[in-house]
Amino acid sequence: METSPGRTQDVLRIASSKFIRLKPGILKWHLMMDATLESSHWHSASHSCVPRSVPPIEYVDTEESTDLFRKPFLLLVSLFLGEFTVHAQQPLSLHQAVEDALNSPSARIALEQVNVVQEQVKQAGLHPTPRLFLQSEDIRPWDDTFSFANRTEDYGYIGQLIEVDGKRAKRVAVASANLRRVEAERSLQTQQIAGRVAGSYWIAVSSRRIVSLLRQDLTAMDEMVRYHQQRVDAGAMRGVDLLRMQIERDRIYLGLEAAERDAELARLDLFRQIGCPAIKEVQLTEDIGATEPIASVDVPLAVARRAEVAIAQEQVASAEADVKLQHALAVPDPDLFGGYKRNSGDNTLYAALQMQLPFRNRNQGEIQRAQAQLRLARANLEQTELVVRSDIEA
Repeated sequence: METSPGRTQDVLRIASSKFIRLKPGILKWHLMMDATLESSHWHSASHSCVPRSVPPIEYVDTEESTDLFRKPFLLLVSLFLGEFTVHAQQPLSLHQAVEDALNSPSARIALEQVNVVQEQVKQAGLHPTPRLFLQSEDIRPWDDTFSFANRTEDYGYIGQLIEVDGKRAKRVAVASANLRRVEAERSLQTQQIAGRVAGSYWIAVSSRRIVSLLRQDLTAMDEMVRYHQQRVDAGAMRGVDLLRMQIERDRIYLGLEAAERDAELARLDLFRQIGCPAIKEVQLTEDIGATEPIASVDVPLAVARRAEVAIAQEQVASAEADVKLQHALAVPDPDLFGGYKRNSGDNTLYAALQMQLPFRNRNQGEIQRAQAQLRLARANLEQTELVVRSDIEA
């Protein structure tokens, strides 16, 4: 039995008023549900349902009756509110879909990678920190005549590594080239995300458009089948012609079901590309027939704008900076020491110099590795430019 809005409102109003007026007593309302409910208890008048007789009301002061009343009352409230609930579709434009995708976890991963390399650039530009040395020699605690102030040699000095051949600047150059490469990779990932979202969006729009057209075809076909049925019933058409129309109608119906499945899969793929939970009620606001043509660009300019080319160029720059850095690392850095020395009660100064002698290890392996990496980066740049140019010209 269906419940009309007017009947629901009357029942809710009676229940609410009785509940408020009869407190502190607890209201227990028994609704009569028999097979002749529509004919005996309710009748329709002026497009509204009016109660013919009000069921008896009982007063129960026990704790158990509270739950007995609360559940039906909450059910009536939910039915009342449910009748006025409007399931509106949430609009989603292509611009909003791309913006949501650029705030997704996959886009934040690329941003954090840039932040990591930025900190590496900061670390590469730091100077070596000085070192503090405290040292005491000739300590003889077992000697009864031992005096720590007059019989020991005590040192307190600072050591500082001096970087030569511009090692710090070359480290910064390598880190900066890596930063530009990671930023270019992030730009490429942003373009790829936007491209995938746009492709999925238009697929979803076209899928819904196909569903709409098939529904129109099915409606028109139903009218034709109904017309043919009337003519067959009147004896003005053969039954085989009606059978052909029914078969064609079923074919369109099967195509509509397949299109609806494709549209649902396209909707799920769209939200997967966006990187957010799928929304069931969504309205794609873009019109597939309102797309604007893309302006043509010269091939050299288009090649230079591609993020893949920028990444390859920064890889070459990073490799060139790495070669310079490895040559600089082959030059030994002096380590200077200076401070105070107390020698058996006498106060003196202390100075020293320490450095490696480049006889065996002159960083040959790292230099050759950096040179090979540079040749690889240059070859990769040439290959990337050829691939990008062929893609654009195609």
